[in-house]
Amino acid sequence: MQNKTVRIIQPKVHVNLDDLSRPILKKRVCAYVRVSTDNLEQKTSYEAQREEYTKRISENPDWEFCGIYADEGISGTSTKNRKQFNLMIARAKKGELDIILTKSISRFARNTVDALNFIRELRKVKVEIFFEKENLSSIDPKVEFFFTMMASMAQEEARNVSENVKWNVQRRFREGVPIINHARFLGYTKEKRGGNLVIEPKEAEIVKLIFNLYIGGLGPSAIAERMMELKYKTGAGKSLWRVSTVASVLKNEKYMGNMLQQKTVSTDYLNHTRVKNKNHAPTYYTENSHDAIINKETFDLAQHIRKERAQVRVGENKNLSKYTNKYPFSAMIICSECGRTLKRRYWNYGSKSQRVMQQCGNYIDGKAHCNAKASYQEVLEGTTIQMLNEVFLKDLNIMDTIKNVIKSTLVMDDLQNEIDGMNLELQETENMLSNLIDTRVKTPGFSESIFTNKYNEYTSKMNYLSKEISKLELELEHVKTFDTKQRLDTINTLLKNRDLVIDTLDSDILGSFIYKMISVNPGEVVFCVAGTKNYSDTEFSDNRKKFLKLKPIYTGAYYNKKYDKSMDYRVVII
Repeated sequence: MQNKTVRIIQPKVHVNLDDLSRPILKKRVCAYVRVSTDNLEQKTSYEAQREEYTKRISENPDWEFCGIYADEGISGTSTKNRKQFNLMIARAKKGELDIILTKSISRFARNTVDALNFIRELRKVKVEIFFEKENLSSIDPKVEFFFTMMASMAQEEARNVSENVKWNVQRRFREGVPIINHARFLGYTKEKRGGNLVIEPKEAEIVKLIFNLYIGGLGPSAIAERMMELKYKTGAGKSLWRVSTVASVLKNEKYMGNMLQQKTVSTDYLNHTRVKNKNHAPTYYTENSHDAIINKETFDLAQHIRKERAQVRVGENKNLSKYTNKYPFSAMIICSECGRTLKRRYWNYGSKSQRVMQQCGNYIDGKAHCNAKASYQEVLEGTTIQMLNEVFLKDLNIMDTIKNVIKSTLVMDDLQNEIDGMNLELQETENMLSNLIDTRVKTPGFSESIFTNKYNEYTSKMNYLSKEISKLELELEHVKTFDTKQRLDTINTLLKNRDLVIDTLDSDILGSFIYKMISVNPGEVVFCVAGTKNYSDTEFSDNRKKFLKLKPIYTGAYYNKKYDKSMDYRVVII
């Protein structure tokens, strides 16, 4: 076999004369600077790096200065919130940069995956990253091996730092030291030394008002509206109060002087994801850690009400569903003496004699405003349940009775009275016009101008009255045929199930049958079924005395063994 010979053929070099005549372009260079904290030492380093890079790039004749990109006081474990960094990368991808200078790998990124991805992406568009401390360029073929090793070490360093910070924070938790953003904490500020919570008197009054309104029967939505009406600011200094803002105040244990810490935890030290601490880590509960704004009894009562409002058992399987109307009696009962709405109140909360009452809002504000006595909530509930079963679910002729009463009360409607009055005025005007014409015919010398003026006056008035009567009749027809029919249809739908027995008071069912209730005294209540008129709350309150005089379609009595209390009730159509 003959010996093999290998001849190497070098590629031919083609010289482009245009390229030779072209000037050598300068490299477009920028620098990226980042410091991880905002203390004075790091601040000085930050400024020094900016000055150094600006001077070095500007003085290099082969480089064109393209700016300094700097992020201050932002963690390097994620690039998501580094605005300057992201802007620099975007410019590089557009072909506006050639070289990026940075102090070290740890300054560029501590997340290995992110760092490698950026190196590979920028390599595609021929952008070089130079890490000065490591004397390493991203275009070096061996960079990925070295970079992976070094960045992994940096990532491990970040994990260690995270663990150290976490340990230090937990140590402070164990010692009961508050770690709170007091700048957004309504009612408290912090001592300059020691970091303990200190009550801010003006804000504390707002907190007390929120708790008092809530226990008095208002929900978070209504309380938020009240806060805005009073022009109070939230803990963050905002004028807008949200339901969640009020709810966060009501459930915050710090207002009774205790403190639960580590309610949330970070599950990933790289992307800093925080979640609610549901058995992820210990929580730290410190009692009497600072001065209380709300006493323990008031706070516990508010939590009891929150829990009670949050869930109610409904249906055969007792599934839990959210309350929509707080309580069945919310804004449902008014006081016969003053017309104010009754509110749910706890008496002797936490003791053996604890009970829930319905009490006039004016009486709560002060006995001088109203002398009405409170009614037992359980007695009212029992009376209402018995009434619904006795009146609507057992009496098969109740709908005919209601319809007959509504029909007989139509002439009492304000619309009908107004129509009757206008019809009478129209008839009188027609008579006056007829008399005018008769006078003109029988009196040849009657003034033509007087006749014309009077004739125009009467006919104009008749036209106006006719139009107004038509409008009112249309409105009355709407009341008769739509509102009333709609109410009766709702009741009929519920009554189709003749086997229905009500044993638990529900706001939807109660509202379908009953429009409002009037508390006469602790032993008597009047249930008002809506007839042909939609009353506003003010109108209903103003007309309460008239409603109490109406002939009832049903009367009954209820007895509660637990409290040995009786309650008479009447049902009227309004």
